[in-house]
Amino acid sequence: MASGSDVRVGQTLILLLILGVAGGWNYHRNAVIENAVARPYRGYSDEALHQMISAYQGEVEIQMAHYRKAGDANKVVVQGGGLLEERIGEFERAQQASKQRRDRAYKVTDNQILVDQLAKERVARERDRPIYKMIFRRVTTF
Repeated sequence: MASGSDVRVGQTLILLLILGVAGGWNYHRNAVIENAVARPYRGYSDEALHQMISAYQGEVEIQMAHYRKAGDANKVVVQGGGLLEERIGEFERAQQASKQRRDRAYKVTDNQILVDQLAKERVARERDRPIYKMIFRRVTTF
């Protein structure tokens, strides 16, 4: 017949086995969920990521300065009067100036979006350092 302490040891081992299996299953489930999230810069090294952030941030600042300077210099003054052909020419000139300003804004926005994505990748990497933080988070997150 088994003594009381042997039964408790057996129950404790079964409980630890159940916790280990549940933790392993939860780790795997969370790993699959995290890997399904699109992270296009995951394959880059930390150094390459830092260089890209610096380069794009510098580009955003330069483009923003050009955008502001061009916006102040390219005020569209519409001239009234004249023949229909002159009005059409004035409309086309104003439309072209507006298109150039929008194109500059799109370039600034596109590069700012890239900088934000790169920063999110850096935050995601820092969240998982050191490795035991990532393991603990995956095991315990439900």
